[in-house]
Parts: sequence; structure tokens; C-alpha cells
Amino acid sequence: MIKGMTLSKGGSRLPLILGLILGLVAAVLVVVYLTSAKDEGGSRSTSGGGDFPVVVAKQSIAANVKITAEMVEVRTVPQSDQITGAFTTTEGLVGKVTRVTIVANEQISDTKVISTDFTSGGGNPPLSLLVEPGTRAVSTEMSALIGAGGNIRPGDYVDVILIVELKVTGPNGESNNDTVAGTVLQNVKVLAIDQERTDPNPATATNPDNSKQENQAATTVTFSLNPSQAEVIAVADQCGKAHGGRLSMSLRGPGDPNKLSNRAEWPANGTIPSCAGILGVATLGG
Repeated sequence: MIKGMTLSKGGSRLPLILGLILGLVAAVLVVVYLTSAKDEGGSRSTSGGGDFPVVVAKQSIAANVKITAEMVEVRTVPQSDQITGAFTTTEGLVGKVTRVTIVANEQISDTKVISTDFTSGGGNPPLSLLVEPGTRAVSTEMSALIGAGGNIRPGDYVDVILIVELKVTGPNGESNNDTVAGTVLQNVKVLAIDQERTDPNPATATNPDNSKQENQAATTVTFSLNPSQAEVIAVADQCGKAHGGRLSMSLRGPGDPNKLSNRAEWPANGTIPSCAGILGVATLGG
């Protein structure tokens, strides 16, 4: 009887032991599965690209607008959502100008903007990109031989001089020729210089005077001016043509903003400029 009780007692332990073994196996399988899933998830994250920085527009930006730091910000997106050529930092984007309209939250790529740094061989930009707020780009024709020997370059600062020829009456009533020159603009920036050589006809070589005239480069100089200065240069250009004169430039050295105190500039809030007025004389008549 005692022996039967022992066997019965021992037999009741077998299911318990089997249950423990099966539970242990199940736990091991769960651990293995979770470890495998974690490894696969990490692998997918790496192959999927994770988070990549891109610069997006915080607001809608119209075309032909210079981008400021307040207009853009850096966000992260999966690699699959990153567009080709997208900017990853704002440092390389701020200061550029939009080619097309960019909507809010849109990624900005290098094909949607144009650089305003043209000193590094960025090509020939639209002149409008060089015009600063409140100024105008105004062009006038000059001879390449006038103004620092033709060595003035974009970015230089110059004074503009108007030269005219006049008929004056002498003390005995005789008529004489005279030349008047006056500085009409001071410390203005040159935006562009476009030289186009006239048609040099080889036949004019037999006539030294004609040859010199035909081979003289016609230079179009574009200045950065405020609106009132733009009026002055327009009047000065016509004034020179009407009185057998011309416009000339004198080149300023770097960092020289000083202006001639004895040459009054046309006031921005003044009346419409006139030929005689910008030269500071009462009349240009003989």
C-alpha cells in the first residue's frame, strides 16, 4: 500500500515537470523571436534611410524673391521622401533667389533657386537680382576712353561728371565757346559695364580719324541709384547730347565715401531736375 502511494505521488509530478520544461522552451522561443524581430527592424531602419535633414519653406515664397532665414527651416524626413538636390542646411540657401514659386512646407532644392554670388563664376545673372531695395538700375552710354581709362569694373564706386559746351558772350559782345563740367552724382555704385565694339570696317584704316572712331568701344554703364538720382542721370545724359557734351566718371578708391562739399547733390525731395539746375548754373544759354 505504501509502495502504491509512492508511485502515485511520483506519477503526479510528471505533468508538472513537463509543464515546466514546455514553459521554459516557450520562453526561450519568445526571447529568440523578439531578438530576431529587433534585428530585422534595425536592418529595415538602416536600409530605409532613417531621418534625413531637409530645408523646407515655412511660408509660401514667390518667384524672384531673395530667401531670408525667417522663411525657411530644417526638418527631418525619411530618405525615401527626400527630393533630389534638397538643401540640408539653411546656410547654403539663405541669400539665394527663388526661380519659381515655393509653397509652404515644400522642400527646397538647388533647381528652384539661383545664387546671387556671381564673383565665383556663377554665370551672367539677371540684372534685377543685383538691384537692392529702394534703388534702381539705370544705364547710360559712355565712351570706353572716358573714365579711368576704361578700367572701371562692376562693384566700383564712382562720381559722375557732366561736361557741356556753351556759347558765351564776351565783354565786347563777341561770342565765344566755353566748356562747363560739374559733378552731378557722387559715390554711386557701378552694377554692370557692357562693352560692344562697333563694326570695325578695315577700309577705314586709310583714314586714321575714321578708324579711331569706328574702333572705339561703346560702353553702357549701369549704376545703382535711388529714384531721384535716376532722374538726374537721365537729364544729364540728354543735357550732354543737346549741348555737345558727354558724361564722364571718376573712380573712387576703396572705402572712400566722402563727398565734395562744394558740389550740391540734387535733393531726393526736390523739384524735377533740369539741365542747368543739376550743374548749379542759372542758364545754359549763350
